[in-house]
Amino acid sequence: MWVRERDAVDYLGIGAVTLLAWIHFPYRFLVYTQLRYWAWWLQRWVDQSPTQAIGLVVVVAALVGGLFLAGIVRSAST
Repeated sequence: MWVRERDAVDYLGIGAVTLLAWIHFPYRFLVYTQLRYWAWWLQRWVDQSPTQAIGLVVVVAALVGGLFLAGIVRSAST
């Protein structure tokens, strides 16, 4: 199933608004604590192996860019 670029932007916007609304619920302290832990873990992982972190960012950026271009080409061909 292919997602059009407009739909992807809509989904990202809806996801961001949903996340912000979810954080404002009574469990926000738990969410805040979890986000702090994930940020601490990510920072520790990057500090311990920066080469892996950069490699992962490059691979993810290439995949996302390739999917985006594939969507443009597909929508242009229809």
